[in-house]
Amino acid sequence: MRSFVALLLVSVAAGTLWDTRTYQRPEATQATETLDIYVIDVEGGEATLFVSPSGEALLVDTGWPGFEGRDAERIARVAAQAGVRQIDHLVITHFHADHFGGTVQLATHLPIRHFYDHGPRIEGGERAQAQLRSYVDVRQAGTHRVVIPGDTIPLGVIDVRVIASAGAVLQTPLPGGGVPNPLCEAFVPHGPEITSRAADAEDLRSISLFVSFGAFRTVIMGDLTWNMEEELVCPTNEVGTVDAYLVSHHGSDTSGSEALVHSLRPRVAIMNNGPRKGGSIQTFQILDASPGLEDLWQSHYSVAGGDVHNRPLEFIANLDEGSPMEGAAPGAALVHMGPAHWIKLSARANGGFTVTNSRTGYTKRYESRN
Repeated sequence: MRSFVALLLVSVAAGTLWDTRTYQRPEATQATETLDIYVIDVEGGEATLFVSPSGEALLVDTGWPGFEGRDAERIARVAAQAGVRQIDHLVITHFHADHFGGTVQLATHLPIRHFYDHGPRIEGGERAQAQLRSYVDVRQAGTHRVVIPGDTIPLGVIDVRVIASAGAVLQTPLPGGGVPNPLCEAFVPHGPEITSRAADAEDLRSISLFVSFGAFRTVIMGDLTWNMEEELVCPTNEVGTVDAYLVSHHGSDTSGSEALVHSLRPRVAIMNNGPRKGGSIQTFQILDASPGLEDLWQSHYSVAGGDVHNRPLEFIANLDEGSPMEGAAPGAALVHMGPAHWIKLSARANGGFTVTNSRTGYTKRYESRN
């Protein structure tokens, strides 16, 4: 995991959910004909906002803590642009700082009504446990539910299903799933040199979601690990195919196997990577070989990928690597503190969709497969 400096732990009293000095409550969101998905840049963390046609909002993860509230600010600004007045459902995929760390700060900008996670954290030192206690305090202001594979999360006409959680995966196929996966024969599991990492204990417990709107289908995997993916799609692929694949684990080489990605057969992949986190060469190669993939969109230019693997600039939301934080030690990780650009996918019920890069305004339309 990329090392960051000056992680700031902010505590708020339960119920303190809106900072009217910074953000004003927008009017109720107007109904639309699309499911809008905003992949928000949190510098190699995770924060993805789903806005249903009726305006209900589901947020998956909240980015990093600290950095002067940077990630919570970014999420709140995108929510305001989307006309979102509250987070109706917050899914915390797992308890790593880059996925749940911004929750406390976000709760000062937006009300959060319902919280979902995989249950108790099973790793981490005192600082990690302190972050978890702060999250639990904020969680008490809403309702809380531990989810297991097969559970659903209500989001109007959008079907949201849990396909992995707490080290277990879906056992009953989704519509279109349950098909034998020939890629399983060539699957090579990760060995103990990778799976013995301390971080793996939380990663393999990640919540993964299947989200559909009419004929449109997508998945968001959290940091579900390579070996856990195999349990989901082998010997049969319980998920089926998707239109868009929200790339696992920031594009790290500990997730995103051929057995998963190639059996999903996405038309588009969107990778929420940082400049030096995720975006691995292996991930680019697996996506390059994925049958039917038309385009890869990226949150950041990947330093590891270089010009050989990164996509054309119109498909990349953020290009700069950042700068050292004030007072940081020499050699400390670079941090981008200013506004950041997002990638937006707008899906129609017929399965067609568009993807937009907010940095350039470049939009590409993908027609329905039907």
